[in-house]
Amino acid sequence: TMSKELVKSHRWNLQHLIGLEPDQKAIYELISSQRMHPVILLEGRQGLGKRHLAVWVVARLLCERAMNPDASIQPCGQCGSCKEVLAGIHADVAMLDGSNGPIRTADAEELQEHFNILSHSGLRIGLIMNADKLTMEAANRLLKTLEEPSRQAIIILTSSRPLSLPSTVLGRCLRWRVHPPGRSDVIGWTTRLLSMGGHREIKENEIIRFAQRMGFSPGRIYRAIEQDEHFADGIAADVRRLLCSSIQGEVLEAAAYLARTKKAKLADVLDCAELELSSMYRELLGKEDVDRGKLREWTVTRRGLREALSMARRQAVIGKISLNSQLVMESMGLSRWKESVI
Repeated sequence: TMSKELVKSHRWNLQHLIGLEPDQKAIYELISSQRMHPVILLEGRQGLGKRHLAVWVVARLLCERAMNPDASIQPCGQCGSCKEVLAGIHADVAMLDGSNGPIRTADAEELQEHFNILSHSGLRIGLIMNADKLTMEAANRLLKTLEEPSRQAIIILTSSRPLSLPSTVLGRCLRWRVHPPGRSDVIGWTTRLLSMGGHREIKENEIIRFAQRMGFSPGRIYRAIEQDEHFADGIAADVRRLLCSSIQGEVLEAAAYLARTKKAKLADVLDCAELELSSMYRELLGKEDVDRGKLREWTVTRRGLREALSMARRQAVIGKISLNSQLVMESMGLSRWKESVI
């Protein structure tokens, strides 16, 4: 839905994410050369800071000091426009956010109406966060706006699953791949972040395992530390049990535990399952005496689980049916033995 709170200001001012500098520099050069594409899709895996980068682009475009000859690559963060952008109250900025559910036709129409109003700053900017959550109807409604944006319009989309977007939408975007930071950089940054929070006695191998469990994604790491869940497995151990159970009864028990006892959100379980799949596969490959037969078996298992995950995500995005979280988890776990019934 259309959000009044664009982004929490501390998430930008603390600059807690790393690895965005190359993207910021390249986008700054586009802006400076006045070759900024009117529709840009920031894509990359979850937790890299695409939302953070999108807000940075908006602030940089609208910063009142941006036209100064000695202007920095960074928005000043102090002028009226920057403060309004960070507070989510800038009159020329509107946002659709798929974080909590599908982006529907009514939301798309509201964004279209935003572009029909004259600009105060010379630009009208629309943000579509988690654009893969657009329903097909909403995506179709936005096609004309994406294909023929007005002269004053800039539209920025973000997605960690761009292939879930309709090809008609993808074809109208400049696709900008946000690259992940180096793993050693992430580990060093995580160590400093933990130290600042008073966690100075944590062993390096524990930090590496933690970063690996978070997929080496700064956003995930920051949220886990912020919520003080960094060395509690959270739902990771339970999700791994769901994926690895060799008895169907254990799968049903693990799904019920996650859904009822831990009350884990389906989206969190799906995200965690993707990370656990990658982690388990890396662990298997890292063994000195890799069993080729087991590796082939796990490759097939991994493919089946990924298909189950994709099906669950597609159903969640469509949003026309109410998904039963426990049934989805059960289907995902049981997909090792039979075709998923999601």
